[in-house]
Amino acid sequence: MLVCPACFTVKGLQTRIEEVRKAASTGPCDLHPTRKGIPIEALAEIVDPVFRENYGAGIYDSRYDEISGDSLSDVLYELTGTERDEVVEALAAYLIEEDPYWPPDGDDPFYSEEYGYVRDRYSLGEHGRLWARFRESLLYGQRFFNAEARALIEHIFRHVHQQRDDQSQGPVYLISPSDTQGHFFRARVTEDEAERARITKNIVAELGPPPERLRRPGRLNPSGVSCFYGAFDLDTCVAELRPSVGSIVVGAQFQITEPICVLDTTRFDAKPKEPNLYAKGAMERAAQWRFMRTFMLEIAQPVLPLAEHLDYVPTQAVAEYLAQHHAFSFAGQERTIDAIIYASAQHPGGKNIALLGSASVVGDEISVATPDHDPDEDEFPFGLGLIRRSPKVRIIPMLASVEKRSVRGVAFATHRFYDPGDDGAPQMDAADWNAQDD
Repeated sequence: MLVCPACFTVKGLQTRIEEVRKAASTGPCDLHPTRKGIPIEALAEIVDPVFRENYGAGIYDSRYDEISGDSLSDVLYELTGTERDEVVEALAAYLIEEDPYWPPDGDDPFYSEEYGYVRDRYSLGEHGRLWARFRESLLYGQRFFNAEARALIEHIFRHVHQQRDDQSQGPVYLISPSDTQGHFFRARVTEDEAERARITKNIVAELGPPPERLRRPGRLNPSGVSCFYGAFDLDTCVAELRPSVGSIVVGAQFQITEPICVLDTTRFDAKPKEPNLYAKGAMERAAQWRFMRTFMLEIAQPVLPLAEHLDYVPTQAVAEYLAQHHAFSFAGQERTIDAIIYASAQHPGGKNIALLGSASVVGDEISVATPDHDPDEDEFPFGLGLIRRSPKVRIIPMLASVEKRSVRGVAFATHRFYDPGDDGAPQMDAADWNAQDD
C-alpha cells in the first residue's frame, strides 16, 4: 500500500513523509492517485520510534479482566491523524509482523491488538537516568576532575535555552537593569542595634557576599566561591532566612548594572509547547522538560543542616557548569548562565535568584564608574608576576532601600507524607512522590 501526506492530518508526520518521498521512486498514492506515495513500510519506520517513545503497555486489572489504555489501532489513529481505516489496518499489520522481538529469549511483542497502550507523560526518561548517574558519580565517586560527570551534565542541559512553554516563553532570557526582575532583596538576621547601624551605613560590605575565606557552602556554591542569593520581594527574602519569632531582620534592595542571562527554572511549571512528535529532537526536548520540572523542585527544596555537605554537591556542580562551561549562542552573543531563578520553598509564590560567579560581584556606584585597570597595563610586569585585578562590579545597592522587619509569627505548611512501602501510599511516579497535598 502507498500513502501520501494528504492521507494524514498531523503536520509533523506530513513533513516527514514529504522528506521521504522526495528521494523515493514509487508510484501514486492508493487513496490520492494524483499524488506520489510512499510504501506503508516507510511510514512504519517513521511512526515506530515515536510510538515506542511516547506509549507504554497498559496495566492488567484482574478484577475486571481487562487491560487499561487504548488499543493499538486507536493509538495509530491519534498519532497519524488519518480517518482511513485501511491505512491504520495496513500500518498495524506491518508493525505487528515486523516487531523485532525474540521469543526464545523470553521477549514479548511490543505491538499487539490485544494490548492496551497508555501515554507516558511522566517518565523522566533518559535525562532522569543520567541525573541519577551524575549524582552518584559526584557524591560517591570522583568529586574533582570528573570527566564522566561533565559529560552527563552536558547531555542533560544541552539546548535547554531552546525550550518553550505553551505561551512561547523560554526558560533562558535576558534581564536588564531597568526590568522589574533587575531588582532584588537580600537580608540578615541581627539582634544587635550597633550591627544594624553598620548595615545601614555600609550595605555593600554587610549584605554583599562575604570575603573569600568566609564564604560558606550553599545550594549553588561550594565553600569559598562567590554567589549572591536574593529574592524578588522582601517577604520571601525574610522567609528564606527561617528566623525565629521575635527576630529582627534588616534587608536592602539591590540592582544589576548590566544585562544578565538567567535560567528561570520556575518556567518549567507551565505547560510545554505542544510538541511535534515527528520533529528531530522532539522526544529529547519533551524528556528534558519533564526532567526540568523535577530538577526545579529539587533545587528549591530546603536541605537539613547535617545533610548540606552532600546534598548540595550536585546542584553546586550544576551551577558551576552553567556559569563557567555551558556556552551557547543567545540574543546574538556567545553566553553562559549568569543566574538561576528558583521557587521559594519557604514562601509559597515567592521566587529566589542566585547570581553566579562574576555576576555576583557587589560594589557601589563609584566602583562601577571606575575602570578596573588601565587597558594598556602589562598583565605580566617584569619581576612581579601576574597582577590580580579587582573584579568588575555587577550588582549595586539601591539608595535608601534599607528596611527593618520584626518577625511576629511563623507559619508551617504541611501535607501528608508517605514512605513508598506505607499502606495507602498513592501510586505515582518517583518524580511526583510526596509532592501531592493530602
